[in-house]
Amino acid sequence: GIDVLVNNVGGSSGREFSESTDEDWLETFDLNLFHAVRSTRAALPHFQKRGGGSVVTIASISGWKPAPMGAQYGCTKAAEIFLSSALAMELSPHRVRVNTVSPGSLFFPGGSWERFKNENPEKYEAFSQREFPSRRLGSDFEVADVVVFLSSDRANWINGANIPVDGAQGRPS
Repeated sequence: GIDVLVNNVGGSSGREFSESTDEDWLETFDLNLFHAVRSTRAALPHFQKRGGGSVVTIASISGWKPAPMGAQYGCTKAAEIFLSSALAMELSPHRVRVNTVSPGSLFFPGGSWERFKNENPEKYEAFSQREFPSRRLGSDFEVADVVVFLSSDRANWINGANIPVDGAQGRPS
């Protein structure tokens, strides 16, 4: 059976709004939102059979904090946050908890931030100091720790929450 489902898919065409097509938008919604819809729907019978469970969807601070060239991605991440909140209310009587984790910018091997740092270390450092309140990017391990906690029995009273893991990057403008 399934005790925990983590929906962790994300991406978009990366095109500016004026350059994007309806197909770009549909593909982005299919990748980000509908992946979570389908996976969660598929897990429900397993949760019901086991008497409950936990769904954690990885959204993004882009779900409420717009970024340049981020309309497609941000809209889908906002939809994931809303979906999780709505499902928490609907599934709570069945002992299924549904939460989102919204990471800020993350540094990981092979990622775009690593490439930026390797190509221009001084510019990367200046950008990090200026743009990130914590003066650094987060790690995938910092996000994973929150997901593990939300998936555990210790988080039984946390349901319908969206937890930013962003070093204050997503603070209100």
